[in-house]
Amino acid sequence: MINMVSPARIPLYSALADRFDLLILHGGAESNRSSWREVEESVPNARVKRAWGWQLPRFRKARGKTFDNQYTHITPGYAWHLLRFGPDAIITNEMGLRTVIALTYASLFRKPAWVWWGGTLHTERQAGRLRRALRALIARWAERWISYGWTSTGYLRSLGIPDERILEIQNAVGEHHFAATIKPAFNIQARPVLLHAGQLIARKGVEPLLHASAALQQEGLEFSLLLVGDGPEKANLARLAARLNLKDVHFKASQPPERMPAVYRSADALIFPTLEDVWGLVANEAILSGLPVLCSRYAGCAQELFAPDNIFDPDNPEEFKTKLRLAVAGQLPDSDRTRVKTTPQLASELIRAIESSLAGPVEIMRESGVNVSHRT
Repeated sequence: MINMVSPARIPLYSALADRFDLLILHGGAESNRSSWREVEESVPNARVKRAWGWQLPRFRKARGKTFDNQYTHITPGYAWHLLRFGPDAIITNEMGLRTVIALTYASLFRKPAWVWWGGTLHTERQAGRLRRALRALIARWAERWISYGWTSTGYLRSLGIPDERILEIQNAVGEHHFAATIKPAFNIQARPVLLHAGQLIARKGVEPLLHASAALQQEGLEFSLLLVGDGPEKANLARLAARLNLKDVHFKASQPPERMPAVYRSADALIFPTLEDVWGLVANEAILSGLPVLCSRYAGCAQELFAPDNIFDPDNPEEFKTKLRLAVAGQLPDSDRTRVKTTPQLASELIRAIESSLAGPVEIMRESGVNVSHRT
């Protein structure tokens, strides 16, 4: 769930702000995103407001480990901001309370609203009864949808939403950040360097990565692991690496978004062993940085961005070792940049969708003060 302003979305928000009077409503920064600082000030042409409400932490446990750490945002203040701003169109993420508020506003004032959805059949397989009931209600209520990509569209179809109501785009990052030639953030000598970037929680699949790496090192293969991120499982993973006698393992703290291009320059391949992700923006970032990627089948982006040789099952130890061996040998197929949609492409698709729901060309709407509210 994206309940805060994500650095990856800033270029898209900026493009929308150049065309519309844009208000971004959010529920506040989450404590597990400490490297996302001052993001709210990064969209100069938009108004960014935090809506009044609460953040409730949710920790999913599995086998005594922190499988995931998320936050539920209960933010009734969205309603007040909507009434005050009076948007002519709304884009609302997710299917929760804020989407109910957005759809209520849209129904009362006869305004178009889009529900931007990222979940997949895999990520939503354990949704509870109350959550399923709420999503069924929203699926019947909302007329316009935006999906992250193929797998998210598949989930929306399972709710009975027809394709003609879905604008299928992708999750994206600001590609210009990764195009520049810069120095590596870390100078690691034992090559190749296999990078994992993300939260250190069980959901990200770092434990099976450590086991597969130990098995390959026992075969005599030499390589380094670079693990960039923080989380409640960091100490446990460091102890596991020591017990497995892993060599050349480097744990580094989470890096701010502007430093991530240099992090990718420090590696020879990205390993993304997630056990559950609605998309996986690290895959986009690695592709744009020119790195080959070994991607878990449980990432929402897997089939859309990668060939079968780059996809594996992290729950299958033998398959993991086989594919990881290819990464160490430098035999992973190169990433195909043409599979990644750019921010200008996505912005153009969203702007066209908003235009089609409102009267008059965008230039006239801008002069007339047409407002668009995007609520994260």
